[in-house]
Amino acid sequence: MLRHYYIKFSSTTINRLASYRCLSSEGCCKVQRQKPDSLAHERPDLNFDYLLDSENLQEIEQNIKNRKGIGNIRKIHEIWNSIQIFKHNSDQSSAEFSMKEYKDLWRELYDEALLIPNKSDPEVPIGDESHAKIVTENPGPQLKVEKPKTAEDIVKGWRAISYPRRSAGSRSYTLIGPTANLQTALFSFAKDIVREKGFEEIEVSDILPKKITQGCGVNVRTDAASHAIQYEVTDFPKMCLSGTAEMGIADKLANRTFKESELPKLFLAESRCFRPEISKSASEAKLYRVHEFNKLEMFAVCTPTQSSKILQMFLEIQIEIWSKLGVKYRVLDMPSEELGAPASRKYDIEAWMNGRGIYGEVSSTSNCTDYQARRLGIKYQDNSGEEYFVHTCNGTAMSSTRSLITVLETFQTTRGFNPPEILKKYLPNDRNRDKLKMAPVH
Repeated sequence: MLRHYYIKFSSTTINRLASYRCLSSEGCCKVQRQKPDSLAHERPDLNFDYLLDSENLQEIEQNIKNRKGIGNIRKIHEIWNSIQIFKHNSDQSSAEFSMKEYKDLWRELYDEALLIPNKSDPEVPIGDESHAKIVTENPGPQLKVEKPKTAEDIVKGWRAISYPRRSAGSRSYTLIGPTANLQTALFSFAKDIVREKGFEEIEVSDILPKKITQGCGVNVRTDAASHAIQYEVTDFPKMCLSGTAEMGIADKLANRTFKESELPKLFLAESRCFRPEISKSASEAKLYRVHEFNKLEMFAVCTPTQSSKILQMFLEIQIEIWSKLGVKYRVLDMPSEELGAPASRKYDIEAWMNGRGIYGEVSSTSNCTDYQARRLGIKYQDNSGEEYFVHTCNGTAMSSTRSLITVLETFQTTRGFNPPEILKKYLPNDRNRDKLKMAPVH
C-alpha cells in the first residue's frame, strides 16, 4: 500500500526548491542554478498543490483513464515520497552520488507531472469518438451529380495538382493554378470574417523549441513502438517543426504577463503545419491526410471567467465560415478520449465530402484552461497587483487541403466545378465565372 508523506508546499515553493542543485566541493555545498535544456528542466509552475494532494488521487486517476490512460499519478506520488525521504536520510559520505540521485528525482517528478492531462470539463462526454455528441447540423446543397468524384479526380484534367514524392513521399502535393487560386480564396474569405471580430494578425515561426510544443501539449513518447508525432530538426535536436500556428503564437507569448484590462486578447496567424500522420483508410489518401498544409489559426489569452465564452465565440466564428460557404457539416462536442492532453473541452466541425462519402474534420476549437499557461508562464495581473495564470483557447479558422476537398466535392458539376458564390470575388477574374476551369485540358 502506498504511503503518502505529503507535505503542504505551494507550487511556487516546490518549483523554487527544484530549480537548485547541490554540488560537492571540498566538503562544502555549492548552490547553483540548473541550465534549462527542456521543459522539465525549466521547472514550470505546475499545480502540485492539486497533484500531490492524496485526496485528489482517485479523481485524477479517473480523469487519466477517461482520456486514454496517459499519465501515472501514483508514480508522481511515489517520486515525491522518495524526495521527502531522501532529504532526511541521504548518506553524507557519498554526497556527490546522492546529489545526482536527488537531481534525477526532481527531473523525473517533472517529467511525469508534465504527462498528466488537463482536467476535463464536467460537460464532456466520456469515451471514444463514437460518444461524440452532435450539437448541430447543416444540410448543405443537393448534389446533382449521379456518381460524385473525389477532389483529386475533379481537378485531374486541369493539371492543377501534382504529387512530387521526393519532398515528403506519398503525402507530397503541389497546388498549381486553379487549385492554388481556390486555396487563396478560401483563406482570404476566412480572414475577412475573423478580422471583423477584433483579432490581431501576427506572423509566427515554423521552427520552434521542443519545450514550446511540449508546453502546448505535445508529449513525445520515446519507446520504439510509438509513432512520431512531430518532425525534429536533425542538426538542432532541441528544435522541431511546428504542427500548428497555435504553437508559434504561444512561443511569442511565453513568459509574458498581461494586465487584466487587456484581456481577452485575440490573435490570428497563418502558418505551414507539419505532421507525420498515417492514413487509416483509402478515403484518407492523397489530399486528406498529408504531412504539411496551411492553416489559419485563432488563439486567445483570457481570464478564467472568460474562457468558456471565448470557446463559444470561436465555435460561432467557425459555424459562420462553413455556413456561408454553404456546405453540409455537423458540429460535435468531443468526448474525453479525443481531447488530447491540453483541452478541457473541444468541439470539432466535420464536413461532408461527397466524393469520399465520409464526414471529415475540417476545424476544431478547444478551451485549454491554464494547462498551457502554467507550462509556458503566461499570466495576467489584476488591479491589486496579484498575478494569476491566464486561460488559453484555440480554434481553426481554415485549413487548406481538407477545405479544398470539401468545397470541390460539394460544388462539383457534371462538367467540373462551380465555386460557391461567396468565393467568386476572391478568385482571379479569369476564374470567377461558372467554373473554376472552363474545360478539361486534353
